[in-house]
Parts: sequence; C-alpha cells; structure tokens
Amino acid sequence: MKPEDELTFVQEGMAVMEDYLASDLVYWPLRPFSVTFPSFSLGGLLESLRRLEARRDQLPPQAQADLEFLKTRLDQVRESHRTRYQQKLERELSSRLDAWAWYLEDYEGRPEEAAAGYPAQVHIRLKIELLLEEAERLGLDVEKTRSRLRALDQAMRRNWEPGRFLWEEPLQRVFPQERFWWLYGRLKGR
Repeated sequence: MKPEDELTFVQEGMAVMEDYLASDLVYWPLRPFSVTFPSFSLGGLLESLRRLEARRDQLPPQAQADLEFLKTRLDQVRESHRTRYQQKLERELSSRLDAWAWYLEDYEGRPEEAAAGYPAQVHIRLKIELLLEEAERLGLDVEKTRSRLRALDQAMRRNWEPGRFLWEEPLQRVFPQERFWWLYGRLKGR
C-alpha cells in the first residue's frame, strides 16, 4: 500500500476500533465489496503502523501529526478495553498461525505454485510476528504459539533461499534481517 492509503487504513480502522473490539469479527470490513482495501484487524493495524513509521520522513507534516495522534489513540483504546483487545489479539493470532500452517502445507504439496505466491503470503507471517510482539508487550503467555511457530519456521528453512528484501528499501530499517529473516528471500520452487 502507498503511505497515504496506509494512513487512511489506520484512520478508518481506529474510527471503528471500539465497535470492532465489541464485535465477534476478527476481520472487520472497512469498505465492504472493495477488492483493493483490506479488512481491518489488529495485525493489519500493527503492520500498517510499522510500515508508516519506516516512511515517516516521506509523510507531510500533517500526516506525521495524524500518525502520532492515532498511535496515542491506540494506546488509550488498548488500556480502556484491555480484556477485549487481548481476546481479539489472541483470536487473530490463532487464525493467522493456522493460515500460515495451511500455506506451508500447500507448499509441501504444490511447491512451484505456493512458492510463486510467497511475496503475497508473507504478510501473514509478518502479522504473526507483530501480534506476538504485542502479546508479549501486554504480558500474555505466548510460549505455545512461539513453539508452534518455531516448528513451522524450522520446516520452512529447509526450503529457504536467502535473497533480497521483498519490499521497498525504506521498510528495511523497521524489518531488520536478523529478526525478520523470512522477508529476505523466498521459498524454493524445487
């Protein structure tokens, strides 16, 4: 997403955050029937905030101020709706981890096809990492999830081909290779 679209996504998501947290939905349609605008989720929000932080210098002053306001608002919502926020986070984390496991299973059965889709699918892995980071920051026990993710990563490394960073260069500073190794290469097509 372009930075201005990413900021719009965060703004629209934060505008419905309290309704989102009160709902049973993990993925909230911000713009129903839009094929280009993603559904809102905590993982999507965290990813967009991180990507915007990497491009902060490219944003006009008003957009930088808007970003700071949205981050402050998120802190407030996180505190005032702590239990619902944590529950939503845990549900999305489970959902994303299952989706990533299914993608890697698909890779085992159809490596050429699945490997070609890796750049699009890796957003799932990133959201898992950011949700885990958020869960740990909130003091949640995520050891079972980390253990399952380590097993998936270990399986993925057997078919890993290190390479260039998958996204635009400015994003590298917020996604360093040591921690986000799976953004620096791709799965082998075999």
